[in-house]
Amino acid sequence: MTRPANPRQKDFFDGLARRWDSVTRHDPAKVGEIADSLELSPSHRVLDVGTGTGVMVPFYERTVTQGGIVAIDYSENMIEVCREKFPAPEHPHTEFRVADLYGFDDPDGFDRIVCYSCFPHFPDQPEAISRLSRMLRPNGKLAVAHSSSRDTINRVHTEAGEEVCMDFLPPATETASMM
Repeated sequence: MTRPANPRQKDFFDGLARRWDSVTRHDPAKVGEIADSLELSPSHRVLDVGTGTGVMVPFYERTVTQGGIVAIDYSENMIEVCREKFPAPEHPHTEFRVADLYGFDDPDGFDRIVCYSCFPHFPDQPEAISRLSRMLRPNGKLAVAHSSSRDTINRVHTEAGEEVCMDFLPPATETASMM
């Protein structure tokens, strides 16, 4: 699905960053299942797109001990929260970057690319998939995952305010056809 970018969307996430972990719920069992499905290895290089406050980071870090984790978000405040939660000296294989997916590139590529609970917020979803696919290494995997149902996600966004009210998760078949 393609729609015009909403300039107020970034402000929405910047404004919620400090409260994000207390106003959203991510079932650790479901998040763990998502991480397990990635079949990570210690040497993998992982890109966590739209990392928010780093919900997936501890799950990657259980396995990725030699490769690296690059977590990006276009919200400066979300990345600031990540850096506070996961200080570099204690998380040497994880790097947090302020970056907009549509301008992000990494010539080294990634073994796993994960869009956890962020895909509805991409204004040009097919282009997002295309950009991410080009960064995959051979035999890499791209995952679009959520720990809530599509109906729940779309309802929450509709009720959340004008900044995200048009941010919908398409049916799985539509998302798959983009890949």
